[in-house]
Amino acid sequence: MNNELYPKKNLLKDFIYLSQTKPVKKEVINGLFRFALEALIEAQYHKSLVLMRLKDTTGLNGVLQRLGFIHTDIYSFSDKLEYENLERENIWDETEFLVILSPRYSVVLIWDYSTEESGDSSVLCYMLNSRTVNSVVNIISGNSKIDLMRYTKEFTPERRSNETLNNAVNKFINFANSILEENIVSNAENSILEANTSADEKYRYISRKSKSIAHDVRNHVSIIELYSKIANKRVENLPEETKESISHAVNCILKSSGAVSQLLSELRTIQPPNIEELDAGEFISTIVSMVTPAAEEKNIVINLEKCSDCKIMADENKLINVLINLIYNSIDAIEKDGSINIKMQTTDDNMLKISVTDTGCGIEPKEFQNIFKEGYTTKTLGNGLGLYISKENMKELYGDLILRTSDKHGTTFDVLIPKA
Repeated sequence: MNNELYPKKNLLKDFIYLSQTKPVKKEVINGLFRFALEALIEAQYHKSLVLMRLKDTTGLNGVLQRLGFIHTDIYSFSDKLEYENLERENIWDETEFLVILSPRYSVVLIWDYSTEESGDSSVLCYMLNSRTVNSVVNIISGNSKIDLMRYTKEFTPERRSNETLNNAVNKFINFANSILEENIVSNAENSILEANTSADEKYRYISRKSKSIAHDVRNHVSIIELYSKIANKRVENLPEETKESISHAVNCILKSSGAVSQLLSELRTIQPPNIEELDAGEFISTIVSMVTPAAEEKNIVINLEKCSDCKIMADENKLINVLINLIYNSIDAIEKDGSINIKMQTTDDNMLKISVTDTGCGIEPKEFQNIFKEGYTTKTLGNGLGLYISKENMKELYGDLILRTSDKHGTTFDVLIPKA
């Protein structure tokens, strides 16, 4: 098809009008945008194509940052993204799009908020594993500084259903449902917050609300953990194959429950740091007792070398989250039968250094500069937030979190915290 047939006309907008669907809110479009990319990020294809035109990246920065860490060809058609703008002429005006071509699936999303009077809604044109994707790429290529049509030959969209895409769509449905519920609640809560003109009062309200939610959810998590343990005990007399399957499912539930518990712990700390004097030796001993069961499941020994009579100034909850995150990362890095050494030392500048050293697989040197970036992860199921949040927490506590060394024999992180 000759691209010169489309010199100035915004043919992408025609796809929006032809879709004849009801307008959807910006939050829903952003949700579908995120989860379409989520499938690509989780699969980590070595060969794929992403084309994007965004007028506003609000609410999308997290997934866009994660996208930058995978191996794919990404091209931008606006100045809002860090990638080179390939757009030759501004013929698309307010029209935005996302196009994904990969070996397993293809996605096209096209929207334009100027089509609706509200300005925060648009009719959404979407295509999933459709041959029409090639026509969209052809139109975009016609207004691009490079030829993009070679990708349509390399990635021929499949017609059959695929699990990766279905999972992404399922995630989006859950997200959309939560949006509907949250809108009802947030409208009521906004009126309460507007009445509290003091920033301190708003902070206290949000903190109380967070703790209340965390408490209620924690009760349900406790029930899940209890019945999971009961289920594990009752499978002992079942056939080995059935027993193994059920035990695996229960362990997955417990792992998910543990992740929720950690998030609840973070939720409780949505407040200014509560810095107080702590006995470092007692504090670290408590942390070790909390993580020992998880280490023992993989035959990992935790060794603690304490310094005598050392007081520190810290927010107990935030420091707990930092150290537990580091130790769990160490546990994940050790396949089986290893050790984690925790050593406490005072420094010349009146700081306590807590070193966490494991015998795990180590971190690739090329990843050193990225590990504290938001969204960056080397884990298949990671979200790239643990080390980022830990680093930010230590800054709030006037300390620091540093990767000291890492190779194939293990990794050492140093946590620096002010002494009392």
